[in-house]
Amino acid sequence: MKKLILFCIICLLSSKTIAQRAKVSQVFSLGGGFSSGQFIPTVSFGEQVSFGNNYKFSIGSGVRMTVFSAKGNTFTGLKSPYLSTTITPLTRENMLIINAPITAEYQGSKIVAGFNIDLIGLTFGKSKDSLTINNYTGSTDNLSVKPTQFNFALGSAGSTNNEVYIGFRIREEIMIKAGVSFLFTKLNLRSTTEEQIRKLGNFGHSMSAIPFINLVFNFEK
Repeated sequence: MKKLILFCIICLLSSKTIAQRAKVSQVFSLGGGFSSGQFIPTVSFGEQVSFGNNYKFSIGSGVRMTVFSAKGNTFTGLKSPYLSTTITPLTRENMLIINAPITAEYQGSKIVAGFNIDLIGLTFGKSKDSLTINNYTGSTDNLSVKPTQFNFALGSAGSTNNEVYIGFRIREEIMIKAGVSFLFTKLNLRSTTEEQIRKLGNFGHSMSAIPFINLVFNFEK
């Protein structure tokens, strides 16, 4: 997967050369995923370069915003000594996840197949101190959690949303895209004392194979 990401980045960096023999489009997408009665909305905007025979292959990038809002989700420790520790915020957890994704597609006349991966970005959310904590040996009186701010590819840091999909082109510039999303979200456990705030550990929650549907608009430049 790392080699695939590197290949896509190299292709994007050389897009000025490619664009001389290719078709460049602006792409706007909105929709979201569905999981356990939840709706997880996404909005994205970016550019896409199509090339090859009949422009069948394309790569692109831009900005994607994902809103994650849930209550009762359990986050599990990712590093020692918290591998068996779980945290469940008792109030609703709200995150605004903004990332730069990379996209690769194969485009037929009506059917499109592709994937995208969030590469890097930021997550915003408030600190929460109303928690249920299991398998934690220390005092829980001064503990809180806050979304991990910095995001990196495939959930290796922070929160990312990654998709695999098939699209159906209604018109040349309008497409419906459906598939599965793999959402990784992370929280930092912190000790909030009067003297200082100390980060204690990183806790993660993953939502695999969430069905999603998006409406996509393409405008050739």
